[in-house]
Amino acid sequence: MKKKIIVYYPFQLKTGDSGSGVRPTQMLNAFHELANEQGFECLEVIGNASERKEILKKIYKEVNPNDILYCYMENQTIPIWLTDPDHIPRHPMVDHTFFKFLKKNNIPLGIFYRDIYWKFKELYKVKPIIKTVMIRLFEVELFLYKKYAKKIFLPSVEMNQYVRIPTEMVDSSPPGGIDRTKVTNNQDSKKVRAIYVGGIDPRYGVYEVLEAFKILNKDSVLIELSFVCREKEFITFKEYIEPYLNEDWLDIHHAHGESLVPIYKEASFGIVTLKRGTYNDFAVPVKLFEYLSYGLPVLATDCTALQKIVIQDNIGLIVKDNSNSIYEGLQKMLDEENRKILKQNSIKALKEKHLWLNRALDIQNELLS
Repeated sequence: MKKKIIVYYPFQLKTGDSGSGVRPTQMLNAFHELANEQGFECLEVIGNASERKEILKKIYKEVNPNDILYCYMENQTIPIWLTDPDHIPRHPMVDHTFFKFLKKNNIPLGIFYRDIYWKFKELYKVKPIIKTVMIRLFEVELFLYKKYAKKIFLPSVEMNQYVRIPTEMVDSSPPGGIDRTKVTNNQDSKKVRAIYVGGIDPRYGVYEVLEAFKILNKDSVLIELSFVCREKEFITFKEYIEPYLNEDWLDIHHAHGESLVPIYKEASFGIVTLKRGTYNDFAVPVKLFEYLSYGLPVLATDCTALQKIVIQDNIGLIVKDNSNSIYEGLQKMLDEENRKILKQNSIKALKEKHLWLNRALDIQNELLS
């Protein structure tokens, strides 16, 4: 019989371009690719509690536990018992029973633990009574994961100072990329254009970026900017963007998915300028790896986890989260030879270590070691 792995998602897969929607789908694809390459079978246990219960019944009945190599799971931004669309815990023991099955049969479980907004009062905005209950549920959920997992994977190891998982149990599994480097291969090197894709809440540092571009392009346009955001957010934060709307160097787009490709085709480098802060210091933005997917170097702020990746692979320039420092970084990005070297490093880093398949392979190696 073929050996098997299980990808276990205690939620229904979302379509979408947000980080929480992208990762589960890409990791599922990566594990299927890995299974095809290595000659084993990838079993999916995905869906609401009732759906998971039925799939698991079949596995318990038909699959020899000795044939299961490991199980990879991702949590959600809501405690595991409440992940059905209406948040009603119809089968509260279905996941716990599965964890016990894995433990009993010595099947290693690896869990990707997505985020910890609930640890920060200013970020976890729910009513006080609900917040008390939810925090308790998050704590119990984390206790369960620590009890049953062989490894818990975090976006960055820096996040562990807030969840305190034993060191031998924790590892990082940042987002990954898809090789789209051919898109930006034949650019007009004389024209320099940056791209920003993402949220425009002030905590993303985008208004410091716009001010830096205004300073840089005061006398003549040296670097253009493709500014990509959601239309709904654009309307919400329009007053912040209004002073820049008539600038010759700024193009605003509300694109996503495949409609981003022609915008990326014109880009020389990407911008990921999170404001420094407790949460952002351990955050690893999905957009960093989207830029890498196109072989783009980056201009990034000195948030701890973010800058570590950029410096380690020499794929961009690090700046402070203020307009003057970003302006200085933009000036350095005008150096064509420098951009060329950083671009080569970005392509190399993507292909050798930052594809989604690399993430799946790293997780497998950790679980089977």
